[in-house]
Amino acid sequence: MKIYNDYHSDVKLKSYSNGWVSIQLDRPNALHALDLSLVNALISIFKGIADDQAVKAIWFDSSTPRAFCAGGDVRKLRQQVIDGEQDKASEFFKQEYQLDLLLHYYAKPIVIWGEGYVMGGGLGLFMAAPFRLVTPASRLAMPEINIGLYPDVGATRFLADRGRIGLFLGLTGTMMTASGAYAIGWATHICAMKKELVLNRLLQISWQDYPAGTFRALDDVLNSLHRPVSVGPLQTALDAIHTVCNGLNFEQDYDAICQLSEAHSDWLRQAGENLKQGSLVTAALTWLLWQWGKLGHSWADTFELEQQISTWKINHVDFAEGVRARLIDKDLSPKWQKSEDRSLRSIFNQQAPTTTIDSWNDLLRDYDIIERI
Repeated sequence: MKIYNDYHSDVKLKSYSNGWVSIQLDRPNALHALDLSLVNALISIFKGIADDQAVKAIWFDSSTPRAFCAGGDVRKLRQQVIDGEQDKASEFFKQEYQLDLLLHYYAKPIVIWGEGYVMGGGLGLFMAAPFRLVTPASRLAMPEINIGLYPDVGATRFLADRGRIGLFLGLTGTMMTASGAYAIGWATHICAMKKELVLNRLLQISWQDYPAGTFRALDDVLNSLHRPVSVGPLQTALDAIHTVCNGLNFEQDYDAICQLSEAHSDWLRQAGENLKQGSLVTAALTWLLWQWGKLGHSWADTFELEQQISTWKINHVDFAEGVRARLIDKDLSPKWQKSEDRSLRSIFNQQAPTTTIDSWNDLLRDYDIIERI
């Protein structure tokens, strides 16, 4: 087997005789959260595998069932911002998006075992793979509303691709079960079997029996392993989601979703509470990015926009405060930046996240957030 990186301590590699390579995240104390060194190692690994003619397919998982990857190491990013090392924090996002983009256009099939928590940056990796496996214990979310960041890692597009449901999930950061993730196409298969059994079944594929190629072989085998599970909270909430989330007016969507904090459904009630208690700036930014994402931009354009937005957002006061309240002091009482009202112009208050991308700046003008030229 080729060595694709310099033996990063948080990644385990293993090769198999029939053309498989497994990549395993091994940072269990942080739920396999990503930092810059880990991201760079993964880029090196995947680029090396891409050039290795002996490798036909990749199995990507983590060393513990509790999580595939719970996101980026936002504690470290917050500390870098506080220490005046914004360039280091921005470099993390730049490289993370390079990794995501690499996987979206990867020529060889990648199978991700998304057991446990798959959130934030972990969901970005997950959504970039063609074969996305979940288990009954999987929990997927983009929960950035709770920490004052925003749904990035391609969520600008993959939330918009799911219409109103995607907008609702981005605004509320609510947790998805396996059945919900499968219903909206976040997961391609649900596996009730143990990981080792699924992997062993894949390792036994006779590639020569599939003249149509490796992707077809994996599709056939994984379809045979797929086992539907009972309807989850998302499916039972679809009518409510479409009622409260129209995507036509931010204030109306915000107020209607917040009123769900009084709903009978625990899942909907938690969604409403998340938005009500979350960062208003994050909510407004998420809503605007969903509008931009609906316009059908490429993955490359999406990550270019997100890179610039992320540099703006980590320097916004809500990011440091949100991470403090949720993950450091854990008092769950963030002091978000206040707004006179919930109009988009007032929320951004002369601090609009303009970029070098004309279509984004035009959107800000359309919503009267910045002045027309």
